[in-house]
Amino acid sequence: MAGRYTDEQIDEVRNAVDLVEIASRYVRLKKSGSGYVACCPFHKEKTPSFHIDPDKQLYHCFGCGAGGSVFQFVMSAEGLDFPDAVKLLADGAGVRLPDPSGDGEDRYRRKREIYAMNKDAARYFRDCLFSDEGAEARAYFQRRALTSKTVASFGLGYSPKGWDGLLKHLQAKGYPRDMIVEAGLCVRNERGHVFDRFRGRVMFPIFDVRGNLIGFAGRKMNGDETNKYVNSPESIVYNKGNNLFALNLARKSRRGYYILVEGYMDVISLHQAGIDCAVAGCGTALTEAQARLLARGNTVYLCYDMDEPGKKARDRAFEIFKGMDVRLRVITIPDGKDADEFVRKYGGGEFEKLLAESNSVTGNRVNDLLARYDRDDVSQKVELINEAAALFAGIQNAVEREAYMRDLSAKTGISYEAIATEVRKAGGRLRQRAVADEVRKSVAASRTAREGSPGGRRESAERRLLGLIAVDAALYAKIADNLDEELFSEGIHRDIFRKIVEIYKDGGDAERRLLEAYRGREEELAAVLVKTDDPQSAAKAAGDYINVIRDEILKERIADAEKAGDLTLLAELLKNNRKAGM
Repeated sequence: MAGRYTDEQIDEVRNAVDLVEIASRYVRLKKSGSGYVACCPFHKEKTPSFHIDPDKQLYHCFGCGAGGSVFQFVMSAEGLDFPDAVKLLADGAGVRLPDPSGDGEDRYRRKREIYAMNKDAARYFRDCLFSDEGAEARAYFQRRALTSKTVASFGLGYSPKGWDGLLKHLQAKGYPRDMIVEAGLCVRNERGHVFDRFRGRVMFPIFDVRGNLIGFAGRKMNGDETNKYVNSPESIVYNKGNNLFALNLARKSRRGYYILVEGYMDVISLHQAGIDCAVAGCGTALTEAQARLLARGNTVYLCYDMDEPGKKARDRAFEIFKGMDVRLRVITIPDGKDADEFVRKYGGGEFEKLLAESNSVTGNRVNDLLARYDRDDVSQKVELINEAAALFAGIQNAVEREAYMRDLSAKTGISYEAIATEVRKAGGRLRQRAVADEVRKSVAASRTAREGSPGGRRESAERRLLGLIAVDAALYAKIADNLDEELFSEGIHRDIFRKIVEIYKDGGDAERRLLEAYRGREEELAAVLVKTDDPQSAAKAAGDYINVIRDEILKERIADAEKAGDLTLLAELLKNNRKAGM
């Protein structure tokens, strides 16, 4: 049993989906030998270290260590727990799952009850919107030019000004007070009194990508900017950093890209104008998890306010998306308006023009520099060129780099040749920093290897050796006399080796039996079975790996003898060291 589904149910889902196809929705996969590689979707990198073995249906990133089966992939990509990942994959593959069972039933039941309670709360807010008490809220939505269709499609509502209207409503439906508080719909103060969290506000329901209602945001209707929004707290169903407002709707768009805006009303106005790919954060700054959700769209348009907080949020987004396999564009709205104001005044057609006129990240930063510095002041112009040169030096494409340099020359009156000279200088400084970074990384890697930590020579050699013998019974038989469990570090590697020995003694298929034995623990097995190369001579490679492991073990023993001050043992080990030609 795993989670709330039986092994048979999980296997049915596993067999109905393909890891390569699922992963390709999130990253651009490239064929490499018998597998696929990509830049990892779970950490920033420029050189692909994410590998998929389609035969074993396992993935592993040799950069960050993430790995496992299609279930672990979806859990990480979508921010889900195991049962929900199984359910999401099953729904997509047309596999019908029975009612829940097993150890995860209580958690599953609580989540479903909270989803249902949130729906009942949303219906209550909707009914209140259309009651006499909701007149002010209806007038607010009318001022924001929202149609009745839009109000209905986003499930907008109104929370009355009283202290316990929602509490009484939900308790009358049989929901326990503790669960209402747990879901964040009500608050318990230090005296134990429970009251409604949302009072006298227009309400915005928040859904996850599967359409479950996970939380709410309540907005003031007057012009007071203090505490403008009250948001649901995080709960068993709601993680703000893993969700985006209206992503459940934007995913259905045929546009093939996302537009990231700041506010809920920005999103709603754009959708109403037919621009149905807009999303927003849930009351927090953009997170890496949210960026990964958007990166699968290949292109993301950033549309933040042009005030200082908006610019800071935009610059933070630049850094978060850096290294992800995504094309970033920046929409600049004139006159300091936000997307909601602009669309209400000029319409969706004019916003489409802003999309067409959007700028790259580099172009946007150049525009910022041009706006920041006084080009009539020589010293400021020098600063402008220096900052731009550092920016251009990081552009890998020579044509793109030259285009920006010529454009800046035309706008500043500084010759292209002079700008090119500064870019070359800046490039030299970048290369020097890169070399210094590589030296620091090399020193750190050497230290890690000496200490025998993950990422060291021994760990890598153990992993590759296990990968060879797990798929080649003949090779195992050939080198079995040279193998011993002491070659492998205590933990997962030694466990896998023992399992391989046991399987081959029984005359079994090690690869298949390992996959069965580590069912539900695929992330531990992936680092071993997912290969990055196919050596021409497996026997020679295995011998090389054994030698590396023995060398590293000897180095570790020498270091231990030095620390212990055991001169006799140290002399013996150093003698062995010289014999080995180390």
